[in-house]
Amino acid sequence: MSNFTDFISSGGGGGGLPVNIVLTTSQTWVPPVDGNICIHVIGAGGGGAGVTGTPYSGGAGGYCKKNSLAVTTSGSFTVVVGAKGLGGNGGNGTNGGNSTVAGTGLSATLTANGATGGTGSDGAGGTASNGDVNNTGGAGNGANEGGGGAVGIYGTGNSTFSGFKRGGESDAQAEGFESLSGYGYLVGGKAGKVTQRGSSSNGSDKPQYVEMDAGPLSGGAVFKDRSGNTDVWQKGGDGGIGGGGGGCRMSGSSNNAVGGDGGSGCVIIQYLPA
Repeated sequence: MSNFTDFISSGGGGGGLPVNIVLTTSQTWVPPVDGNICIHVIGAGGGGAGVTGTPYSGGAGGYCKKNSLAVTTSGSFTVVVGAKGLGGNGGNGTNGGNSTVAGTGLSATLTANGATGGTGSDGAGGTASNGDVNNTGGAGNGANEGGGGAVGIYGTGNSTFSGFKRGGESDAQAEGFESLSGYGYLVGGKAGKVTQRGSSSNGSDKPQYVEMDAGPLSGGAVFKDRSGNTDVWQKGGDGGIGGGGGGCRMSGSSNNAVGGDGGSGCVIIQYLPA
């Protein structure tokens, strides 16, 4: 769905004030009502690598925020939403795309750049510019057994601690309350995580998964298989909105290793109370 909108009662008769307008595809957006809006722009995350060597993970997209802008129904905005970076299938991940917003009342284009994928090194986070807030996304950390980076809402995005086999977690994380984003704020989800498969050569110790894919704004988990088998297929965790994809290592054959996809970019427009 390209334009998902939550409404809250304005206290009068019918209708209501739109709170969250979520744009997931590039388009021309026209304000449905007059008012003041907050604009959140999130770049796309990079994809993780799928290899026999180091499972490099993707970085997270940049974050750009316009705190408040007066709009009318006669205005319009050109919205570009960055495409997610794809996880590598027996190779490197790809870069995430840039997200931008330009239009009536903006003196410069709000830009949240996409992150780089896992390509022989961990992906770097995307930068941002021309907003009241401009934060760089978290880097991937597959070189140290970590997953994809997280989008930074309050500062530079989080990576992950070495050896934890999980993605970076959003600094705005509040699991289960993602739908409460509104009035100038965003809420993120949990990072992806996984336990590591052991070193048994016969593959008897099966992978132990725990929420490989990430919630909004967080990074997907890295997956490492040291069994040496060539008949097992595995995949790193996907990033949430803007988050980096986790890398995947299969020591037996890179043909069976697929990195996690980065999270797609997004533009979220929130009407502010008068």
